[in-house]
Amino acid sequence: MKKLVLLFTFVIMSANFCNAQDWFTSIDIATRLALVQDKMLFVVWEESFDYAYPLTYITDNGDLEIVDISKDKSLDATIWEYFIPVRLQEAEYEELSKNTEKRRANYIAKLNDDSIKIMDANKNILNVKVSTEFGQNLSSLIKNYALRTTFIKHDLINYSQQENFTTAFNLGSKYIDFALFVEKDARSEIIELANIYFDEARNYLANSAEDNKEVYLQRIDLLNINEDLVLDNARRALRFLKRTDGIEILEANKSLYNFLNYAAFMLLKDEEKAALYKSELSEVDLKKTELILNINN
Repeated sequence: MKKLVLLFTFVIMSANFCNAQDWFTSIDIATRLALVQDKMLFVVWEESFDYAYPLTYITDNGDLEIVDISKDKSLDATIWEYFIPVRLQEAEYEELSKNTEKRRANYIAKLNDDSIKIMDANKNILNVKVSTEFGQNLSSLIKNYALRTTFIKHDLINYSQQENFTTAFNLGSKYIDFALFVEKDARSEIIELANIYFDEARNYLANSAEDNKEVYLQRIDLLNINEDLVLDNARRALRFLKRTDGIEILEANKSLYNFLNYAAFMLLKDEEKAALYKSELSEVDLKKTELILNINN
């Protein structure tokens, strides 16, 4: 009963925040609301608002408007509609930069610069690509990154409650599937986000007493090949699959291996070679292949 009351209180408080259109200053509270509302975080360093902070957007009439969001709150309601906005305190930097030394340079640069960061509910940055647009455009951010995370909600919550090999691996895997349903311009960044969790899973596995380490390590390698298929890199995927020649595909991973070969050949329109693997696939694998073909045609 106490938990129910606390949850109700949090929802009421969250609603009041939204109604007031105030940005959160606590990223921890913001992540809880992101999990409840199935949204991404819209994050800007607090000190960036010490100066003019222009944000462009496309009006209903197709005109390009510029708003200084450090002073003008006219876009706040729109931002709240699609994201959970956060004015990030400098004191959070140490926590957010922890364990980022092995991440790509574009991720670290994005964390450190003054631009808008779209984060998932576990505070990992999604929009790491360098934009070719003039300024920062709210309309583009909404189009590409206003993701409803209902599809991955269960795994986001599990990871937020306990970070370990299982939760990191499951979330990374789910992000690959999620990439099938997002805008093409955001697809590669979703895959990069998946790899953040796979890297964490590998680290947890290296320091665990898990009996099936070889199975999981091989599965992560195969899932990395799956990422190439989602991104329409079938030839690259086949090159990696050929490198497994002479390597035993463990029994638990054979269905995934067969799926990868089938999907790669189907992407290349080589139905004859694809047919060699089709009989080994489940209905789920066939439907997933269809999704991959659809998004890449």
